Parts: sequence; structure tokens; C-alpha cells
Amino acid sequence: MEMNIYEWANHVLNTAPRYDVGFSELLSPNPYCMASNTRQLFDARLILIHSYMNTALEIFRAALRDETHPAVLHWLMNETPDIVGLPFHRKLEDRYFTIPLFFRTDEVSPGRINEIQCPGSLWGELQLLYDYAVEMGFAGSERPPADQYATQITDYLKAPPVVDYFIDNTTSPAGTRYFIEKTRPRMKYWSIDRGIRKEDCNFIRSGAFYVQVSDYHFSWRFPRVGKGITYEFPFHILFDNKAPLILPFWSITRASFSDEIRNLFPFTTPLLPTGIELPDGSRVSIDEFCGWPRSQRSYYLKYAGSDPALSWGSKAVYRLSNMSSDACLDFLRQCLARFEEGKIWVLQKEETHEDEITYLARDGAVQTQRLRAKFSGFYGPSGCLGVMTMHRRHNKVHGQEDTVLSYVVAENGSNSENHS
Repeated sequence: MEMNIYEWANHVLNTAPRYDVGFSELLSPNPYCMASNTRQLFDARLILIHSYMNTALEIFRAALRDETHPAVLHWLMNETPDIVGLPFHRKLEDRYFTIPLFFRTDEVSPGRINEIQCPGSLWGELQLLYDYAVEMGFAGSERPPADQYATQITDYLKAPPVVDYFIDNTTSPAGTRYFIEKTRPRMKYWSIDRGIRKEDCNFIRSGAFYVQVSDYHFSWRFPRVGKGITYEFPFHILFDNKAPLILPFWSITRASFSDEIRNLFPFTTPLLPTGIELPDGSRVSIDEFCGWPRSQRSYYLKYAGSDPALSWGSKAVYRLSNMSSDACLDFLRQCLARFEEGKIWVLQKEETHEDEITYLARDGAVQTQRLRAKFSGFYGPSGCLGVMTMHRRHNKVHGQEDTVLSYVVAENGSNSENHS
């Protein structure tokens, strides 16, 4: 029998990937059960988060027009490379100044957002946790996160999504591939679905501003933004770093934000050569600050600029209360040494939340420990898609082999772990 060489070639290429990455963290056997009114806050506050983002964007645009104190422009542009720096941003038309479509919050406790990742990783892990909750009968009437994602982007585009996903730059490739599969066939993807060409894509998903401007299709896609092509991540630097986190608190910009917006975040303040602003509005020198007892220096120091080598993966995050006064002073001076070059840092007041968490160890043993928590809400343009928790015996809670992941459900189940 004569072989159909095209069927053979298709079969070989489509069945060739044999990934062996798997799930690298730990799982709780039960979802994390949260008080219903607390879980509802994640759904209700999208308007408030959007208000924060829009106000930050207005300040950024005013700074680009030289309508603010020069320190604001220096802070928000920080060390963005010249090729996409000030001249690039000042030439952008209005249609490029948007807020992120999808994003993930990182919260020290429910409702206290210490960072916003745009779009952030872990979307596939969220879906996996949801699927596990369904298997165990806990998910109730909640819709799958991937299904909500497909619905929200379809509604936003007012057209079927055809996606170019820059998956080479994701921090969790296995989870990314899983999430992609869960959104199909409602969403089509270049390099995955037959017949899809790059020029067919109307939605571009990436994890960073720099990734978008280095795309080899940038030259013809860029003029079409808002005219048939939508980027999930905005075409400006503002939300690709931690610099905006200080704006609701900084004396120069705080008047633009309501107390309701400020209450979304732990107190966050810039590390400046002139000193450190405190929650009561006073200012101290770094010598005075470092001379305080460790209990008063309960702040995290975080790199806040646009260098991804420092900003990704909690690399440049330091707990100042762990340092002696001399070590703290020496380190803050090192950080300030390159301030004029745009290398900026923030201090964020430490807030913590701990839970008794039961999880399955890799050897099958059931363990219960008191661990530090991080909560993450996953958002699209019209609502929250789901909430997950991470728990770890460390002051930095993020995806590591000793991190326990759980899907959050509103309290109503008898077998879920109740943390109300």
C-alpha cells in the first residue's frame, strides 16, 4: 500500500513532543475555603483596581508632557533603554496608552495587594487547581478559568480570538501549554492550529513590554494596534515594573488617589537620596532609618525598575529587618549609588498572613504545617477568573518546590479547609 507522505509527516510532527516537565510544587488535598464575603471582594474590586491603573497612567502621561515634578518622570521611566525610552514614549499616540487586559494580583492577605503582575504567570496552575477541585467535588457553580478567559477576550475583541502567544518567555512553560489547551478550540493559536498565519492573529499575548518590541513582526503590527490587533500587555513601560506602586503614597502624587485605592496596598515608598517618606508623611534619612531597632524596620526592599534581570522571580527582594543596622545602611547606600542612572528601589511595609495548611508530600505523607500565605486573584477586562493561594515556610512566597498551592472556594463545603 502506497504511503500518504503528508499524513505521515503530519502525524510525526503532531505527536513528536513528549514533554516530561510536570508539576513541580506541592498540592493541598483540599481547596482553601475562604469566607464568602472575603471571596466576593475579589470579584467586586476590579473597578477600583482599574481606577488605580488609569490614574497611574494619567500621571505617567502628564510626566511625559513635562506637566509634573521632574522627579516623577525620572522615577517612572527609570532605566528603560534609550531605544524604547523617552523619545519612543513621547511619540506614542493615544491608542497605545492602555491598561493591562489581564493581570494577576499578589496579596499578603486577601485585599492587600503587594504587587500586580501583568499578565503574570500561573494561569495554567490556576486551571489545574480548578480541575482538581472539580475532581474532588468542590468547585460548585464556578466556571473554569480558561473558559472565562476565552469568553472575556472574545467579548472584548468582538471577534473570535486568533492568538500569537510568546510562550518562549514564560516562567512556567508547562502550565502555559496546559492553559492554552484548555482554551481551545474556542481560541485559535499560531503554531498550534492548522492554517493559522502570523498575519491572522488579532490578539498578542506576552509577558513583558520588551518582548513585544523585539518581536520580528513588530514593524507591521505596531501601526495596527487598536486597528485590528490587540496586545494583552500595553505598549508602554509603566506596568512592566514596580515603580507605580508608590504613586498612591508618594507626597508628590498621593493627592491623585483616594483613600479607598490606597487601602488596596501595603504602604510603599521610594528609596530616595533625600531620605525615606514614612506613613505619617514625615521623612527620615537613611542613616536614621537604619539606626532603628529591627522591629521598626519591618520593610521589604524591592527593585522597582524596568530591568527584567532584577525584576522577575523575586530576585531583588530583601527583608530589611533581617539586617543589622550597619549592614542595612551599607546596602541602602549601594542601592542609591545608581539612582541617577535610573536604578530605583522601593520600601514596602511588611504585612503577613499565616495558615495551618495540610498538604501531600512527594512521598505520599500527609503533612500539616503553619505556613506563610500569598493570595492571587486572576483578572480579565470584565471580572475575576479565579483565586489561588501559595503557602511556604519562607518570607518570600512564590513558586518553589516547597510551595503548597490551593484553589480558593467560598465557604460551603464540609471537606475543604476552612480559613474564614
